Amino acid sequence: MVGTARRRLTGVAAAALLLAACGSTSSGTGGKQPTGPVSMGVLSCFTGSLASLGQAMLQGSQVAQKAINDAGGILGKQLNLSHADTQCDEADSVPAVRKLLADSNVVGIIGPETQEINAVSPIVTASKIPDQFQGGSTAFDHNAKVYLWRDSPSDSQLGVAMALYAYKKGYRSAGLLFYSDIAAQTFSDPITATWQKLGGTIAIRITDLAPGQTSYRTQVQRVIAAHPDVIFTQTDAPTAGVLFSNFKSFNNLAIPFVGTDVTGGDDYLKAITYPVANAHLISVYGTSVSGAAADEFMKIFTAMFPGPNQPLANANYAYDAVISQALAVDKANSIDGTDINNAMTQVTNPPGTACYTYKTCLDLLKAGTKINYEGASGDLNYNNYHNVFGPYGAWQETLAGQQQLVQTMTAAELGAATP
Repeated sequence: MVGTARRRLTGVAAAALLLAACGSTSSGTGGKQPTGPVSMGVLSCFTGSLASLGQAMLQGSQVAQKAINDAGGILGKQLNLSHADTQCDEADSVPAVRKLLADSNVVGIIGPETQEINAVSPIVTASKIPDQFQGGSTAFDHNAKVYLWRDSPSDSQLGVAMALYAYKKGYRSAGLLFYSDIAAQTFSDPITATWQKLGGTIAIRITDLAPGQTSYRTQVQRVIAAHPDVIFTQTDAPTAGVLFSNFKSFNNLAIPFVGTDVTGGDDYLKAITYPVANAHLISVYGTSVSGAAADEFMKIFTAMFPGPNQPLANANYAYDAVISQALAVDKANSIDGTDINNAMTQVTNPPGTACYTYKTCLDLLKAGTKINYEGASGDLNYNNYHNVFGPYGAWQETLAGQQQLVQTMTAAELGAATP
C-alpha cells in the first residue's frame, strides 16, 4: 500500500466503471489488432461481507485506466473496464467470469482475491486469457497454470509478516483466532510455523470460529485463560464486532491483536470502532516502497478523488496488474491472449530498463528497449510459478480515521523468517 490506506469508492467513481465492451478485432502485423476499445475485466466480490475487496480492486483498476488512456491507450486504443461480482463464492464466480468473457470480450482479467480463484482458474485457462489475481491461497504457491499470475504475495508471506511483526514487538506467546471461512484457513499454518521458527510458542489455536453468532463468550474465555501476549486474527466484520465486544467485557481488550489485510477494511474497522482499532489492533498487508511508481499512483488518485480520500487497501495491486497487462499487450503488439501471456515477463522481469509509469514504459517499448516495470506495490518480478514477493507493512488506525504505517518488513527480512 502506498502511504496511508483505504477509503470508500465514491458513487461517481463506481458508476464510471460501467464501461462499454471491447470493439471488433482484426489481424494485423504483430498479431491480433484491436479496431475498437480494448477491454479488461475486473472480477471480485462486490457484495457481501468482503465487498471492500472488490471496491479496492475497482478503484486501483480505474486509476490505471486513466494513466493508460491519458498516455494514448493500448495499441492506440482506449482501455475500457467491465466488472462482475463473484459474491466471494466459488459457485457464483463461474457465471461471473463466463459473463465477462462472453459479453465484454476482455483481453485480460484482474482478480479475484479469495477462494473463487479455484473455480475461475480452469475457465480462464481454457479460454487462454491471462488473469492477474490477488488471492492469497497457498495452494497456488507452486502454480502450474500458465495463464494465472499472482501479482500480490501469497498468504503464506502475509502469515510470515504477521508473525515477524509480533515477534519484533517483543511478544513471545501467541493465540490464533480465525473464523471458519476457507479464505482465512490459509494463514494459521504459516503463522504457526514462522512463530515457532522465530522462537515463539502457541498458547491456543482456534481456527473454526463460526461466523455470524451473537456471542463468542466461550471462545473468548478460552483465549484469555491461555494468557497469550498477542492474538493473530481474521474474521469478517460482523463477527469481529461481536468478538471485540466480548473481549472488552471480559478483560477490557488487554491482549493486542495483529490482523490480516481484511482487518484494515472500512467495514471491519467500523464494526469494532475506530478508537478500539487505534488502541488494540495492528493490520498487516502488502506495502510499497516509495518511489516514482508510488508517486504516479498517488498523483493520479488525488486528481480523480480530490479531498481527504486515501486509496483503499490493496488498490495499488490492481493498479499494477492493469498497467503490466497493458504493457504486455503493447509488447506483444497483439490482443491475443496467448501473445499477451507470453509477453508478461518481458515487461515485468529483469533484465531491462527500470520504468515506473505507463507512459515512460510505453515510450521505451516503442523505442525497442527491453523494460522492467517496477510498480506502485513493489516490483513485479514473477518466479517460475508466476508468484511475486514484496514488502509488508504494519498499519494502525488513527483516531482521525486514517491508516498509518508503523513498521515495514522487507522482502529480505521475510525471506529470512520464512520456515
